[in-house]
Amino acid sequence: MRFYLILISLLLSACSTLPPAFKDSHITKISYAKVSADIESYKNTSVRWGGVIADVKNDENFSWMEVIFYPLDYYGRPRIDKPSEGRFIIKSSEFLDPKNYAKDREIIAVGVIEGKTEHIISPQSSGLPLIKATAIHLWPINYRNNYYGHCRFCYFMQLFW
Repeated sequence: MRFYLILISLLLSACSTLPPAFKDSHITKISYAKVSADIESYKNTSVRWGGVIADVKNDENFSWMEVIFYPLDYYGRPRIDKPSEGRFIIKSSEFLDPKNYAKDREIIAVGVIEGKTEHIISPQSSGLPLIKATAIHLWPINYRNNYYGHCRFCYFMQLFW
């Protein structure tokens, strides 16, 4: 019996959906509306936000990504069925390849709020919340488009056929 409990706990721990950086206890749950209303008072606050990529721009030292904000579900995936609350900018010291980080891809990022942006990507991007990313996770494309949506058990059956 003890063996089965250990085996089940190991199998369930392998089903984690996000890397450990996204489960940090120091991440503050702050709504986008609160931050966008008063960005300066939330400077240096760690957040975990997600959404859909609108645009990516690479400079010599940084990559900039404009993201359409959506609230996250329990698994950390953007809830694109809910209305968008606005946009924010992700600043990354890593090169973000526009082919991989393409428009309309779902993303989640952990980082620190640095303040407001100033005309980085497009003229409309000034005044948006700026997050300096410590971790970025790009969600797979085929997750939402599986044709087993009506039968979640059927989706996993294909693995054993």
